[in-house]
Amino acid sequence: MMRYLLQLLLIPTLLFAAVPHNAVAADWRVEGKGELTYPSGRKEAINFGFSYTKHFDTHIFKAGQSQIRTDSVPPNYILNVIINDEGLIYVAEFANGFFTSFDLSIGSHQVSVYTRGEFEPDKPYRHIVIEIDDRSYLIDTTHPNLRFEFDHNGISDINGSGLIKDLRLRRSG
Repeated sequence: MMRYLLQLLLIPTLLFAAVPHNAVAADWRVEGKGELTYPSGRKEAINFGFSYTKHFDTHIFKAGQSQIRTDSVPPNYILNVIINDEGLIYVAEFANGFFTSFDLSIGSHQVSVYTRGEFEPDKPYRHIVIEIDDRSYLIDTTHPNLRFEFDHNGISDINGSGLIKDLRLRRSG
């Protein structure tokens, strides 16, 4: 009887050991801190990060204040940016109103959005620049987005749509 009981305990243990440990994503957290500037010049702090943590028998993925239960790390998170007719920026995760610029340091990445050059009323997005790490982009639409891509350790890349590589700004390095 004791031999049978040991076999019953040994089989699940061996099965668990045979499962690759990297098949399940580890918990991770990526803090994001920054600042946005309103048209009045008033500045406000941004606290926006991501996390993927185990909670009982499932995982919770958080983006800023929002969260969702999930079985695996989502491939990406899309941050929608809206530019109004006055060339002001709106990101729902950051503020309740329109602003002129923001800087966000998130994990090992840096994202900045700011204005440069003259405002064009017929194309209010033309004077806005997005910098992602060491890459600079111009905006080609009133609704560009930033896509945060994830792997099992956190943010693997940041890119977006509605962006054109800015050839005016050459970086050394």
